[in-house]
Amino acid sequence: MMSATASLDELIADFEELEEPIERLAHLEEIGRNLTPMPENLRTEENRVLGCQSMVWLVAKQRGSKPPILEFQAYSDAPIVRGEIAVLLAAYSGKTPQEILDFPIEELIARLKLRSFLTPLRSNGLYSMVKRIQALAAERASKSKVQSPTPKVRSQESGVSGQKSEVSTQKSEAGGDEVEQVGLLSAALRDDFPILSTVLEDGQPLVYFDNAASAQRPKRVIASIVEAYQHYYSNVHRGGHALAVESTTRYEKARETIRHLLNARSNDEVLFTAGATAAINLVARSWGDTNCRKGDEILLTQMEHHSNIVPWQQLAERTGCTIKWLPLTDGYELDLDALDGLLSERTKLVAFTAISNVLGTINPVKMIVEKAHAAGAKVLVDAAQHVPHETTDVQAWDADFVALSGHKLMGPSGVGVLYGRRELLEAMPPFLGGGSMIKTVTLDGFTPADLPYKFEAGTPMIVPAIGLGVATEYLLGIGLARIQAHELALTRCAHELLAEIPGVRILGPAPEKKGGIVSFVVDGIHADDVSRVLDLKGIAVRAGHHCAMPLHKRYGVDASCRASFYLYNTLEEVERLATALGQAKKVFQRE
Repeated sequence: MMSATASLDELIADFEELEEPIERLAHLEEIGRNLTPMPENLRTEENRVLGCQSMVWLVAKQRGSKPPILEFQAYSDAPIVRGEIAVLLAAYSGKTPQEILDFPIEELIARLKLRSFLTPLRSNGLYSMVKRIQALAAERASKSKVQSPTPKVRSQESGVSGQKSEVSTQKSEAGGDEVEQVGLLSAALRDDFPILSTVLEDGQPLVYFDNAASAQRPKRVIASIVEAYQHYYSNVHRGGHALAVESTTRYEKARETIRHLLNARSNDEVLFTAGATAAINLVARSWGDTNCRKGDEILLTQMEHHSNIVPWQQLAERTGCTIKWLPLTDGYELDLDALDGLLSERTKLVAFTAISNVLGTINPVKMIVEKAHAAGAKVLVDAAQHVPHETTDVQAWDADFVALSGHKLMGPSGVGVLYGRRELLEAMPPFLGGGSMIKTVTLDGFTPADLPYKFEAGTPMIVPAIGLGVATEYLLGIGLARIQAHELALTRCAHELLAEIPGVRILGPAPEKKGGIVSFVVDGIHADDVSRVLDLKGIAVRAGHHCAMPLHKRYGVDASCRASFYLYNTLEEVERLATALGQAKKVFQRE
């Protein structure tokens, strides 16, 4: 057997001779027992690697300067962890900072077949050590003026650092005849959604137009939920057994898939929450309570969902800050001419929706973010209606926070995501306390965990998050450009047909300026009554204020009906809506 100071080639050759996982585990422990101990004077808190369950200390020494060569020394109180340290020392010691940053550590771990038994508990520590080594390398590279990328460790399932994710976007532009394209898209997908074959009372086939509230789930998402509970469910990150490893792997793979969907810089910027509402409340409680004081201002818009109003009103009650409102035009858009006058040095945050859940209005996110940042304000974007329907790029937006819900993009309910800019999340205190969000706890206090776990206290929404990852893969496989084109054709059709019905007023701009949402009112008939008649025809729409009471007040209505489309809806269903709406008018004899 090799010694702990063997070369990397010797280490690889030795591990490749071992067939059984238990043999590799024993060999790793043997290497660890032979690791040269670190002097006691170096085992300080300053040199301790946080994020490891055992005690781990690591230091770097430099030889030369153009470019420098780094030698690492590390030790742990656990033999297996010392074995991991021996692997990392063989991989990284004796290299320049740039070589360290470029080294494909994921490939090495896979080649040594260590991941088959590296539990989430141990692998978290391993990756914490890798991060520490890369951070030290980046620091030395900067000092020696060597150009190098920001150190980055991808999640276990995202491949070698620097490589593209295996998740394929498969985006395609919708071309040719628009109506034909819509038919092809929906016909190919409808069989994936079992609920769409539902036949209601009186033999009415279901038409589901309540997608802005919650979308339906394809078979593969449903199957992933059943599979998790039947075959590998376990708590994540802490268990050392096979089920815990599988659950953690799937859970973290979902995080990587969502990172890819949003084009976030790192998995550490993707936090799982209980929904978009919980995500916004997290920012209001953690960032808001820390940064807002009396005299400060929060800028909202009149088209916001209550989830992006009430948390800020509660913040104002707690801190004494003031809320200002960006008004709406008669054309159902934000009054952007008023934006500059509302922004000032007192503005701490601008929070607004990317797409209105009532009007469907698509807002110029990037432009608003630029103006807010120029005034020194942070920005939160409610993207619950945007992410499932249009390409979302948080880096292009340059937003500080982005909230979304899982159930609106074909995932399970009870799960959502908060994207946050890394430097902001690191500076924010944890919102909830308990298990999973700590590194250490003593009788005197606690040290919070690294991102993203710092904000994921307790047992997380394991299976919903896994299901959301599968839904995201499904969405990316279809392509957001195709979905957007499909919904635009449906929206145009709905506008044309509803405009022909006397007394029907559509709330929202032209189809080209909105998402797949068509809210409307009918003269003399309450929205709830209209929805009940449509329901008798098998058509599910939403009636009420849609959690946007200030918006409805702005346009002089108490409630509206909302038909909202998604990738599985058809032009025939839109035509059924128009026909049924005409019949509803006759029922109430208002023509």
